[in-house]
Amino acid sequence: MDDIYYEKTLNRIIQGRLRIKLGDLVLFIYEPNKDLLEESYEIYDQAKNKAYFSGSFIKEEVLELLLKNDMWSPFDDQQADAMDKKIEELKLHALKVFFKKKELAGVKRNLRNIELQQAKLRQRKVQLDHLTCDGAAKFAQQCWLIQRTTYDRYNNLFDFDGYSISYIMERYQSQTIVPATFRKIARSQQWRSMWNSSKQRGDVFGRCSVDLDQNKLALISYSLMYDNVYENPESPKEEIIADDDCLDGWFIKQRRKMEKDKKQSEIDNMLTNSKIANSQEVYLVAQDHEEAKEIYGLNNDHVRNIIRNRQDQIQNADKDINFKDLNFLWP
Repeated sequence: MDDIYYEKTLNRIIQGRLRIKLGDLVLFIYEPNKDLLEESYEIYDQAKNKAYFSGSFIKEEVLELLLKNDMWSPFDDQQADAMDKKIEELKLHALKVFFKKKELAGVKRNLRNIELQQAKLRQRKVQLDHLTCDGAAKFAQQCWLIQRTTYDRYNNLFDFDGYSISYIMERYQSQTIVPATFRKIARSQQWRSMWNSSKQRGDVFGRCSVDLDQNKLALISYSLMYDNVYENPESPKEEIIADDDCLDGWFIKQRRKMEKDKKQSEIDNMLTNSKIANSQEVYLVAQDHEEAKEIYGLNNDHVRNIIRNRQDQIQNADKDINFKDLNFLWP
């Protein structure tokens, strides 16, 4: 997408409305204020009750239907969750090979492919949600909001003559601002100039945060995120900041470092115990596989070599081996 698209989207966020052109007709769909949102939940509750007493499915019934017809299974959710770890590792690898453009392109292709597979798996569980009481209620709520936020160029509420509410709603939803667009705008020079000057005055959009719509709040959230990146003593290069995958990799790396430091601090506190303070080796019992990996990760390279040597010694032993017979390679 070119810069004009992002400039147009920034203007949309500032204006708090989406401009739609249908031939000679121009419509503006405004983001709902808190009063409309409050009232819309009454519409939601009414529609949900009506759907329930009309015999619409509840979520549990739809899940049973999906399972019975082999359209979804809990294994799909497990696979999708497992992909989160793969995505993290790929983003870490993207950060590592950022300056190897050919390798980076391959990592990104793999990453997009896994994200697509994950989205398809998660979509299986919600593919019939529109048939549920909640789905009917959500649709009624959205239709009601569209009716009360769509205006013509003369600032009159649109009467939907010639166009259905569902059609206008589809047009609106098809132009939902995605995270990548928010991030691009949040680090753009045009917005950063507005953002930095407004922070000094304390009036980013001239309104209290509780009166801001979701698009404005999202842009503020991403802007604060980039502030934290720029202000970090270990801030990455500008080229990495501009690459969402690589910056995510940097976030993951920083998070894991913090988690490791926290775990190390907890262990250091344990080692103040006089009974073990001068011990060469301290064994910690892990509660699960993940915790075992965390504890293992706290060992330095020398200790990891000792662990590997002992594992080899145990595996290659012709008989049971006593602990005192293991190799001790401490300096």
